[in-house]
Amino acid sequence: MRPALTPGRAEVPTDSVRGVRPMPGAAGRTRTGRRRLAGYLVRALTASPLTAAAALMVAAWLLLAAGAPLVAPYAPLQQDIVHRLTPPSWTHWAGTDTVGRDVLSRVIYGARISIPVGVISVSLAVVLGTLVGGFAGFLGGPADEALMRATDIMLAFPTVIMAMVITAALGPGVRDAVIAIMIAWWPSYARLTRGTVLSVREREYIDAARSLGVSPARVLFRHVLPNAMSPTLVLGTLDVGQAILVFASLSFLGLGPPPELPEWGSMIATGRNYLHQWWLGTFPGLALLTLVVALNLVGDGIRDAVDPRLRDR
Repeated sequence: MRPALTPGRAEVPTDSVRGVRPMPGAAGRTRTGRRRLAGYLVRALTASPLTAAAALMVAAWLLLAAGAPLVAPYAPLQQDIVHRLTPPSWTHWAGTDTVGRDVLSRVIYGARISIPVGVISVSLAVVLGTLVGGFAGFLGGPADEALMRATDIMLAFPTVIMAMVITAALGPGVRDAVIAIMIAWWPSYARLTRGTVLSVREREYIDAARSLGVSPARVLFRHVLPNAMSPTLVLGTLDVGQAILVFASLSFLGLGPPPELPEWGSMIATGRNYLHQWWLGTFPGLALLTLVVALNLVGDGIRDAVDPRLRDR
């Protein structure tokens, strides 16, 4: 029998009277989804010993980059002509370069350039590609046709060649290299986002939002894009390491920052002229190898965590 109402008091929900907790609202479901995704990520990074080791390697490089002034034994631009081209020793663990600068210190400081360039360039490419692909897939019609044909034209050029051409046109430098990588890579994110948006916009909750009179812009940015971002973000995590490689390639060809700055690609380029001084190119090459491989393994782990087909294996 339903309990009588007390004057001045609101009626208690039936589920609460029976001891059943009410269903959470949209905010509660969002927090639950975020906690579930965080649990997937933690499980993916710890389930495989190889992925866990890669995550630790990435964390170590981030710490080295952040604490380079405290960790590096010498200043990256400090020269010592008397001890130039000194092999690895207790004084200089990774030797010295052509003007006596400590190679280990320059490798550590090089992480402060390579890691931000990779993260920033990929982030900008993800933002631009998501907007272009999102508008194309959501609007359809002539807008979709025009945006995708422009994307196809950009995809016709190899990524590295496109980045080289753009950097050569803009001029060498860190900022111009970031812009070049972003322009060269946004089409792949636009193509992926468009395909996902075409699937998401046909879902029932999108039709419900439209029937309630929600504006198209709000439907796109509040309902369609947030549910279409997972594949794009996974691809972005996998591409950070590749962006660092492209930046090192540009520096190797003289299209990156000035040679005096500690950058891994330019250090490897210097080492090719001194093959007998093997340490000049070996240590920056090892730094590039360990960071890129670790980022790729972490990206694979995140992909396995987000992909529902691989999540429960």
